[in-house]
Amino acid sequence: MTKTAFHELDFPNADELVTKSKLIRFVAAEVRRRGITQAAAGELLGLDQPNVSALLNEKISRFSVEKLMDFAAKLGFAVTIRIEGNGVHVDVPVRTAA
Repeated sequence: MTKTAFHELDFPNADELVTKSKLIRFVAAEVRRRGITQAAAGELLGLDQPNVSALLNEKISRFSVEKLMDFAAKLGFAVTIRIEGNGVHVDVPVRTAA
């Protein structure tokens, strides 16, 4: 993983924070791109209004990696973890598109 501000600041969970940051930016951008209201986003994602607001404001501390992957799947995206190294490439399906 590329060095980020989280790594530079020596956060012990820097890799997880980078993953959460990328996922929350993706989900929030997709909700905005679709022009979904907060009420509709809440219904689709199973969130109350304060948590929709937290999602759209990219409050990464409020959501786990797993929950953010669930949101991406509920928005119609398949989520896969890719494992690479030593000549091995494995894609592990995590969430199927809703």
